[in-house]
Amino acid sequence: MKKKRFLILFWIVVLTMALSSFPVMAEQFTVLGKPLNLFGYATQGASFSLLDRDKYDTEKGLNSALMNLFVEGDYTPMKSLKFYASGMLTVDWIYQLKHKDSSWNEKLFNKSYKNLNVDDKYWQLLKEAHVTWTPGDFMFRIGKQIVNWGETDGFRLMDQINPWDQRRGFADVEFETNIIPIWLIRTEYNLPIKPTWIQSLNLEFVYNPNPDFIPNQGIMIGNDDGGIWAPDIPLSGPHMGSMIRTGMIDKPKRWREGNEFAFRIKGVVYDSVITLNAFYGRDNDPVTNLIPPYLSPLPPDIFASDGNLILHPLMEGKYPLFRFVGATFSRDITPLRASFLGGVSPVVRLETLYAFDSTFAFGTPGTPISRFKKSDEFRGAIGVDWKVRIPFLNPNTYFMISPQFYYRRINDYPSIEEISGLKKNNYQTTLMINTSYFHNKLTPSFFWLHDVNSKSDFFRLQLVYDYSNKWHFTLGSCFLYGKKEGQGFELFENKDYIYFKVSYKWG
Repeated sequence: MKKKRFLILFWIVVLTMALSSFPVMAEQFTVLGKPLNLFGYATQGASFSLLDRDKYDTEKGLNSALMNLFVEGDYTPMKSLKFYASGMLTVDWIYQLKHKDSSWNEKLFNKSYKNLNVDDKYWQLLKEAHVTWTPGDFMFRIGKQIVNWGETDGFRLMDQINPWDQRRGFADVEFETNIIPIWLIRTEYNLPIKPTWIQSLNLEFVYNPNPDFIPNQGIMIGNDDGGIWAPDIPLSGPHMGSMIRTGMIDKPKRWREGNEFAFRIKGVVYDSVITLNAFYGRDNDPVTNLIPPYLSPLPPDIFASDGNLILHPLMEGKYPLFRFVGATFSRDITPLRASFLGGVSPVVRLETLYAFDSTFAFGTPGTPISRFKKSDEFRGAIGVDWKVRIPFLNPNTYFMISPQFYYRRINDYPSIEEISGLKKNNYQTTLMINTSYFHNKLTPSFFWLHDVNSKSDFFRLQLVYDYSNKWHFTLGSCFLYGKKEGQGFELFENKDYIYFKVSYKWG
């Protein structure tokens, strides 16, 4: 296995150097008289911990050296037929750089090598691969693809079709690369006949046969699984510093329980974009609880390097059915357009869903045992995008200010038992601000996510410099804070970091 990974790393380096040295590869080719386009980019980043003291869940100094190599291409043999494919290699060189580091090895970060060093599974290497046929008012797309339904930024509400990859926590700052394409059949029909008050009307149907079920890839618990992003989970005494061993989690059966269906009506009505959505399928996140007896046999090394006990509880879980109906709405609010703010109307975005019989693990506080129960739930979000002029800060370019408010309610929340990580009513807010200087070459931005229930915050400050249309440089920092022990971002308080990334694009 190590030899295989070494060869993969070797060819990644060779391919990256080749693509960077010969930009002519990005030129448009002609195949059978039709255009074949190739594009791509290579990024190399590094992150550094801001923690100045030694903690078991954190590596001081350099703790990530993430590289992405992305290539995409499309071929159009006829006007109504198009082939598209993209792939990405992701490597974190930190495992090569620190394989002899005593601190790294004593904290068991080296054991997360198998999960986070190289993304070498086929679905990680192959991003999208689909064919699109557009006869008349129809569109058919078959293959590995992404379906975007959401209107929110920073968290996902309606976007429940594709799974999400968060294994590397907050190190991968490109949120859009975290969506995992899956094998889908998607059709759209643009109704040619409609009332005059409807400017456009589309019907969309998505079918997921789940030939290869890929769930959400969350932050893994334990340094030996989750690496530097494993949370520091407190207990009454020793903490869970190494690993939680997960037992059997029932996955949907292929072609039977795994089939998913999604339907959407999207229209532009009096300059408002409105959608009605419905989904029947599986939750991409498992629901889990502890198996009694909740401690598995302890392995020989039961103590962490800081002296705390390492616990290995066994868990069971399943991917339950997830069914919802929802709607989105977005529109320019022209009455709020003000000349002293730049004369641009704000855009309001609404997104809601109502889910039927969602499955939760209910438990009594103070006991390790929980059990599955069902409840309807409501999720909703409202956001505003507003371009405004602030001359004394930037006399030449607008500021984009985007606040959001998110609400989630569990209808049948019990009075005595609790759901791990959720209350009956749950609230989050976000704020995104960005602008640009020097003819759009320098783009500073600020992002803030606040979890009201856990009283925790995530801050990201970032500066992007577009040196040319090919070379881009990013410098940023992330800070995590929480007031309630073991809740929200408090689990990651030791992981504040700064990061730097250089990107080369061709095409």
